[in-house]
Amino acid sequence: MMELTQIGAQLIFIGTVFFLFGLIQGALIPSVKNSRMALSGHLTAVQCAMALVIFGVIWSLVELPLSLDIFVAYGSALGFILIWLGITIASVTGASKALPIAGAGFSATVTTELMVKIMVRTGSLLSLIACSLLVLGLFPILWQSK
Repeated sequence: MMELTQIGAQLIFIGTVFFLFGLIQGALIPSVKNSRMALSGHLTAVQCAMALVIFGVIWSLVELPLSLDIFVAYGSALGFILIWLGITIASVTGASKALPIAGAGFSATVTTELMVKIMVRTGSLLSLIACSLLVLGLFPILWQSK
């Protein structure tokens, strides 16, 4: 039987709050400079939020050393939030270089474009590393006897 750990409970809470932000952002889509980018931000928030809640529910199954355990939990949360925040800033400012499909036809200052690019790329790398380590931490459940 799975148990809820402290880190798991925190991931569930962070994910639920993140989901709420995504819902609020969905209601605000028409009021930003680039509504297509805002839709991307909304979808990013609700999908990443659900992933964090799922991570929290299954956290007791993850077998990693403590330092990696903490990095994976909060690294995935931070990575997801950075991606969402970058996309959200892009939707308000019109930044488009980091996300050219959703940003087609829009542009922003060089500083804003750079900030969005750094946030999206850092968040993507961080979440990719954290989620890859999460997969490694779940491998032992494949070999546990029933």
